[in-house]
Amino acid sequence: MPALSQPVPPSLSIDALAAQVVADNPERQYLARQIALAQTGAAAAGRLADPEISVEFGERRTDNVQTGQRLGDGPAFAVSILQPIEFNGRIPLRKAIAQGDVQLARIGLAQFEATLAGRARTLGYRLFAADARAEAAAQVAARLRDLAGVLVAREAAGPTPRLEAAVLEAAAISAERTAAEAEAASNAALYELNGLRGQAFAARLRVLRPPLIPPPLPGVETLAERLESGNFELLALKTQLTQQGLTSRLAEKSRSGAISIGPYFNRDRGDVKDQVVGLRATTNIPLWNRQAGDVSAAQSREAQGEAALIGARRRLLARLYADAAQYRTRMAALAKWPADAPARFAAAAAEADRSYRVGAVPLATYVQMQNGWLDAMSAVLDTRAGLWEARENIRIITGAGEAP
Repeated sequence: MPALSQPVPPSLSIDALAAQVVADNPERQYLARQIALAQTGAAAAGRLADPEISVEFGERRTDNVQTGQRLGDGPAFAVSILQPIEFNGRIPLRKAIAQGDVQLARIGLAQFEATLAGRARTLGYRLFAADARAEAAAQVAARLRDLAGVLVAREAAGPTPRLEAAVLEAAAISAERTAAEAEAASNAALYELNGLRGQAFAARLRVLRPPLIPPPLPGVETLAERLESGNFELLALKTQLTQQGLTSRLAEKSRSGAISIGPYFNRDRGDVKDQVVGLRATTNIPLWNRQAGDVSAAQSREAQGEAALIGARRRLLARLYADAAQYRTRMAALAKWPADAPARFAAAAAEADRSYRVGAVPLATYVQMQNGWLDAMSAVLDTRAGLWEARENIRIITGAGEAP
């Protein structure tokens, strides 16, 4: 019975992988729903307070103050409906604060999507690099073990073939360890990616070869300007600082109370029936200024927000300068290496294998060439991975705009 063929894993570019992760991530759906909830709160902030109803019941008793004669008893009741009305611009302030919550929810979603896409791109390149390293190491290990088997199978003419076979087997063990470590790194990246895109952890995925080198980086001054205008953390802190300023103004204006106004009806019944219909208005007298504590607390939070913004800006600029320096350092290193260096070393390793089998090169050269191929490939892949990761960090920290 023929063996069932393994399904071919889907192949995605790094950008397509990032888009899929953002679209299918389950946490993103929750954050998107927060925007609708914040919009509901903003709509409610502009509404008037609910009307207040007051009902009074009692007994009316009427006596003649001169004779002491009881003139009549009867029930009495009063009803009033009052609508609180805020003035002095407090409702617009509440609406502005609530709109800030909507803006914060949108900033939070945009930051989550940018961070998620950046993480997906970084993991995608790590997955590609680990798969490439594992494939090359497995190829070298198979080549070394095959050649060691050939030497052992020959009739021994002294200790040299056995020693050479031992050297080849030791090199094969080292290459197999490299392959195992690369496969472990590949699985770690794959499992995290599958978790982010809502797939089964064991689902296989193949990442298409990314561009060799990202585009050049603008000047750090330009990046600093982008950070100031587009960084999500700074935008959120600025929005919160604006809200805190509005909250301070609202606390100051709350010293003047709202006016509750509405109709009332009063009816007394004894020996005669009295009915009164009128308009009632109530408010508080701002005599003791109990709101001073609320004003002070709001102003204190506003000062803390300003300090937090200054600290965040300093910390983010330090990160930006460090990532930009790392980007330029790795770019300079890659510029010194030929673009086809891994392919050239792979071809040289294959040529060394053919040459050693016909006795054209010594064992030391052969083993060094196989190890040199793996070392050179690892150096190039790791440098490119660090370059792409620094690029994603810069993209996120400057607001996730177009690639720098």
